Amino acid sequence: MSATATDYYGNKDDGVIEMSTPRSNSGHEEAQHGTDAVYRTTSADERDMQRMGRKQELIRQYRLFSMISFVTIATSAWCLNAFVVTPALVDGGIPSMIWSNVWCFVGYIPVILSMAEMSSMAPIAGAQYHWVSEFAPENCQRILSYLTGWSSTLAWQAGNAVGLFLVGTLIQGIIGLNDPNYVAKNWHGSLLVIAVACATVLANVFGSKIIPHTQNAIFALSLMAFVAFLVPIWVNAPLAESRDVWAGWEDKGDWVNLGLSVMVGQLPAIAAFQGIDTAAHMSEEVRQASESVPKVMLAVLFFNFLETLIVVVTLGYHMPVVQDALDDASTYPVIHVLMKSMSLPWVTVLLAIMCLLLTLGNVSYLAAVSRDLFAFARDDGLPFSKWLSKVDQKRKIPTNAYIFCGVFSSLLSLIYIGSPVAFYAITSLGSVAVLQCYCLSIGCILWRRVFQPDTIPAARFSLGRWGVPVNCAAVLFSFWSFFWSFWPQTNHPTAAGFNWASPIFSAVIIGAMVYYFIIGRKRYAGPVALVEGRKEHLS
Repeated sequence: MSATATDYYGNKDDGVIEMSTPRSNSGHEEAQHGTDAVYRTTSADERDMQRMGRKQELIRQYRLFSMISFVTIATSAWCLNAFVVTPALVDGGIPSMIWSNVWCFVGYIPVILSMAEMSSMAPIAGAQYHWVSEFAPENCQRILSYLTGWSSTLAWQAGNAVGLFLVGTLIQGIIGLNDPNYVAKNWHGSLLVIAVACATVLANVFGSKIIPHTQNAIFALSLMAFVAFLVPIWVNAPLAESRDVWAGWEDKGDWVNLGLSVMVGQLPAIAAFQGIDTAAHMSEEVRQASESVPKVMLAVLFFNFLETLIVVVTLGYHMPVVQDALDDASTYPVIHVLMKSMSLPWVTVLLAIMCLLLTLGNVSYLAAVSRDLFAFARDDGLPFSKWLSKVDQKRKIPTNAYIFCGVFSSLLSLIYIGSPVAFYAITSLGSVAVLQCYCLSIGCILWRRVFQPDTIPAARFSLGRWGVPVNCAAVLFSFWSFFWSFWPQTNHPTAAGFNWASPIFSAVIIGAMVYYFIIGRKRYAGPVALVEGRKEHLS
């Protein structure tokens, strides 16, 4: 039990409240079909949920450090970014790979600060679409929140598919390294993705009570693997010249203009710091969420930057001939560097460990994906919302949302059999969609801060007088990143190299609008309709 402290409402926080039954929106207790689950909520968490008009349905199993471990594992920063450096090497070269991480980190600071503040004001699983609903101008709250909910759902489902696909292709790469006769078929990759998807769903459903207690141990394993990854490269791999690492800019994408090439090459760095809002989507399962979640987001931002920067500098210094790394049969420059620094058996062991870490990261990431889906369905924002928002009364998790995410990712993987281009087009939407969510949600709190500052709820983590400049910087960087996320990797691309994010993103938004005007507007009121102090104002 935590020590008694004065909270941001001026009340005394008297520690953990073990609730055997949840409270409904009216404040009455409702039956639990004979269950006696403990929700482990605190008085501050209870007040936050009451203000937002929600009942506590999920168990608050995470504390500050376990949630830091959870988000670090879910984002898998150093593992993931070691495998996605190719666009930066093509467009800008090694300096682009390194410096883009630096300026994107600086750009993401106001973005994360802004979302940290909103997560303190409204610590809820819906995150961005809830914040838009609560902070947007009254005359467009419903439609903007609805579109953000669809974008968020798209972003997290696509991100889940990307993580699973990386594991599947990495397994194929490991097999190919050890068996030169192996021919990697598309359907092999799809089967592997389906297998990993099933494993992550089963782990989340049947290990729901165990997973929160394993995050710190997995985080420690990740740190040990990080050291095991770096040391052999530092000791054995050939060195590049420092001038090439820090100033040897290249334009292999045929953009003619080097500056334009570098801007296109920042895409891996833009994506590297996304997903930190995983903590916000898990808010309903974190104790003292309004205080802990902002700390988690900021801590993970700085930690992920440090790990990612060390990885890209290490790869840059041990990649004397960039084209050789790009031409590696594995298609991953990082594997080329590893093969130059250790024997095949040790490369296999290290890649297997990285594959394990990425799989465990997918387990954690899926939890956040399911919470995002569950929250939007809870507000009737999706087809089959009643089924998707159902909470398993035995395990206190949204089991149906897990099942949907696993099935959806598996179906996406089948597209890869017939058309890798189509599969990549869908999964590339993740970055674009999440940036739209960032830009719009932060833009809404900026609007409210300027025009209706007296309606902004109290927060344990507040930007205070720095709110307007920080929010402005966050909106500008989010829009800037959103713009560059639509560009292809090379000039005059073929269909295989074209960035299909723009037409598919537009199609999804148009589809969401059509569904909204036909069905959604009759069912979707937006979460702001339940928020205390706003219900009467909106009516």
